[in-house]
Amino acid sequence: MLQKLLPVIIIVVAGALGGGGGFFAKSMMSKGGDKEASHEESEDGYGKDKKKKGGGHGAEEDVGGVTYMKFSRQFVIPVVQRGKPKSMVILDINIMVDNSLNEGAYSLEPRLRDAILTRLLGLAGEDMLPQMLEDVEKMQYMKAALLETSREIMGDAALDVLILDLGIQSY
Repeated sequence: MLQKLLPVIIIVVAGALGGGGGFFAKSMMSKGGDKEASHEESEDGYGKDKKKKGGGHGAEEDVGGVTYMKFSRQFVIPVVQRGKPKSMVILDINIMVDNSLNEGAYSLEPRLRDAILTRLLGLAGEDMLPQMLEDVEKMQYMKAALLETSREIMGDAALDVLILDLGIQSY
């Protein structure tokens, strides 16, 4: 009888200890942990005291006040020269959005996707897409152009364009 109950007792005790340890670790992490670490973070501008500082870049922007709008599919753009496809560019793009437009951003996705795809096709016609791997300035120009296009649809809620993944397939 004891041989049959012993594994059950061990499982219950181990589960209770694991749950208690997890609860203890979670409560310690939510309190901020080590005070020295949080003090060091706030001195160099990356801690919680950032909102309290006045002036400077990003003083009013709360890091928690932004979300990232992820498109449901990647952008696939053909690069055509003299009527023939030269290569294909695949981009995974996210847009940093102010929380004021959090839910409304996804309702704008079809219009935004159409506008960005149109702009990317225009940039592909200028032969900008394949060259952005070699030239950082062209990458920044493309990101600025996509941010401008995003702001035409979303207004000032579009804060930045993030290119998460890039692939080029030559023919």
